[in-house]
Amino acid sequence: MKRDWRLLLSALGVVFLSEMGDKTQVTTMLLAGAKPAYIFFVALGSATALVATSLIEVMVGSRIVARFIKPSTTKLASGAAFVVMGILLLLGILGAGGL
Repeated sequence: MKRDWRLLLSALGVVFLSEMGDKTQVTTMLLAGAKPAYIFFVALGSATALVATSLIEVMVGSRIVARFIKPSTTKLASGAAFVVMGILLLLGILGAGGL
């Protein structure tokens, strides 16, 4: 298996940035606050859940999605979705004041 450090760092950076401040982190923080003596178990459970869901996403993406959708189509669709969501957030249609 070829090592591709650039891909690893890219995936790490994108997932790290996208996960910051989401509802999973807020839930984990609340669980840790409710049981401060058990923060190791809260951290372990949270990390294990993230790894498990990421593994499922990678398997589905590599085994199913990649068979039917070209990578260029995926890039275009995800880029368009991010632009649309960004515009909706800036306009206040999505987010705290919107949907």
